[in-house]
Amino acid sequence: MAQDVNLDTQIPAKLDEKLSRLATARGTNKSRLICEALAEFVLSEEAFAAAGAEGRAEVDTGDLIDHEEVMREIRQLLAAHR
Repeated sequence: MAQDVNLDTQIPAKLDEKLSRLATARGTNKSRLICEALAEFVLSEEAFAAAGAEGRAEVDTGDLIDHEEVMREIRQLLAAHR
């Protein structure tokens, strides 16, 4: 079973004030908000790294789309939403 660990870090006082107000408004505490925010950040960074690795793998196999083709598709999408 995983155990929780304590982190020792410093944040700007103004950020701490905002965090306190947000925790109070949500009926929770700063630690829980920080944990939720950090979990979301880690998930986002992992997804970004995975997308980068996928892109590099596609480059390595030559699975590329020409820039002009991409721009053409973007213009079509934009035109369809106007």
